Amino acid sequence: MAAVNESYDKTGDVDDIELSTMDAGRRQESVTRYSYEEALDMTGHGKYNLGLLVACFVVITAMGIDIFGLGIIVTAATCDLGIGLHEIGVLSSMPFAGIIVMSYPWGYLSDTKGRKLVLMWAMCGAFFSSLFSSFAPNWQMLAAFRFISSAFSSAAESATYALLGECCTTRVRARYMLLMTSALMLTPTIYYVWGYMIMKLDFSITFLSIVYRPWRLLTQIMALPLGLGALMLHFFSESPKFLANVGRSDECVDVLKRIYVKNGGAGNDFPVKEIYLEDGSTEEVGEFSLRSLWIQIAPLFKPPLLSKTLLLYYLTFVIYIANNSFAIILPTIFNVFFTSYATSAADASFCDLFALSNTTTTVNIVDNIDGDGDSQVEAKVCTDTINNFTILAGCVHGLSFFVLNALLSQCANKRKVMTIVIMVIAAAAAVGLNNWNQPIAGLVLFYVYLTTAMVFGVVSSYFVDLFPTSYRGMVACVGMMVARLSAFFGTNIVSRAMTNHCDMTMYGAAGLVISGAIAASLLPADTELLSN
Repeated sequence: MAAVNESYDKTGDVDDIELSTMDAGRRQESVTRYSYEEALDMTGHGKYNLGLLVACFVVITAMGIDIFGLGIIVTAATCDLGIGLHEIGVLSSMPFAGIIVMSYPWGYLSDTKGRKLVLMWAMCGAFFSSLFSSFAPNWQMLAAFRFISSAFSSAAESATYALLGECCTTRVRARYMLLMTSALMLTPTIYYVWGYMIMKLDFSITFLSIVYRPWRLLTQIMALPLGLGALMLHFFSESPKFLANVGRSDECVDVLKRIYVKNGGAGNDFPVKEIYLEDGSTEEVGEFSLRSLWIQIAPLFKPPLLSKTLLLYYLTFVIYIANNSFAIILPTIFNVFFTSYATSAADASFCDLFALSNTTTTVNIVDNIDGDGDSQVEAKVCTDTINNFTILAGCVHGLSFFVLNALLSQCANKRKVMTIVIMVIAAAAAVGLNNWNQPIAGLVLFYVYLTTAMVFGVVSSYFVDLFPTSYRGMVACVGMMVARLSAFFGTNIVSRAMTNHCDMTMYGAAGLVISGAIAASLLPADTELLSN
């Protein structure tokens, strides 16, 4: 009996050991399985995040130069291409047309094929299209190439925010989103300085049935950041959250581990072996189908996302039509202002100067036919010089806005209040410049009005915070389609109205911005987002 009991005890001990081992295994399994945000927090913040920020910063800067740098190219090419204010409006709106056409496809591809993959192909396509545009023989061909170029580069507007936001911890995410907007603020300084240096050159080379002049060289130099951005992205991984969302969990863990190592951790110490998504399902986003197209966009316009979609799209519409309609032709506005200012009355207002203007500046040349002065022929010669004050104003605009946006990024936890305050001040400035009979004071107020650009990053950060992973790329890209559609029409309206109806244009802009401030008051408080 004792032997039997001893045998039983030993068997029981073995069973206890096996049960303990199984429990330990279960505990170990639970320890190695984390939510995505928990796993991302474990990767820390370091070299990988900063490096990706720089790469995305370059991509956004390249996109800004590609889209908005067209304004200084057009200003410099007025004589060669024989264009006036009407053609400038059409040409300047082409980047917006390209964005409108490709926003939906880029959003779909970003959410189904990957953020990094889309960005690399798009930047390469934009680089070559922009390069080819420098050889355009007429303004129509230039418009066509810039349409294609912007259609490619527009992928950066949403995919960069999604890629960066999904690779950064919640502690720094909002600040990084606002810093990304600083890239757009910096672009004017870059292309104005390049324009100043290159347009000082004086050469004319007949090449392939075109006359190769400085503005063509400037166009090629402006294309280089697009290629550089694609190259830099090559050294980073796909968004780990995207990988998890499409069912590639093992790859997601590998990317998170790589981020952890790049940030200074030891690979063997990374505890995550499996992740799960708190907010998402892996819906049909991996394969192309009409159903997947519908799945990507339909939920945006149904409860519970409908109210968020409409609110953010209205804010996007307001800030882009109010800002980009002027920003894309800003070099022309500056050039007209300073050219007219030299001959204006001392008590002229900002808008008075545009009534005196003509976009293509001419000088009169008088020749004597018989030497006695009895017969004269007057000819008008086009001049395409860019006023030095235009360059200075552009650089001040870019640098000051870059610094201001960088400072505002430190207030990322007060986005709602910041948005409302900026828009109210901008609207007041738009009204004030019409009622201050001093041109330079009016120009300063115009600068203040342009601070509506500071809201770009805020809206982009809400696209990341308020929508599930499956729809972030799509909602942002469709949002950009809304934005650029409004800017497309706004640019054509502003380019025609500034000369004869400047007052009414600015009053209308002020009213629109105030409506945006009212809409911004409906945004969720930042404390609510942080608590979630």
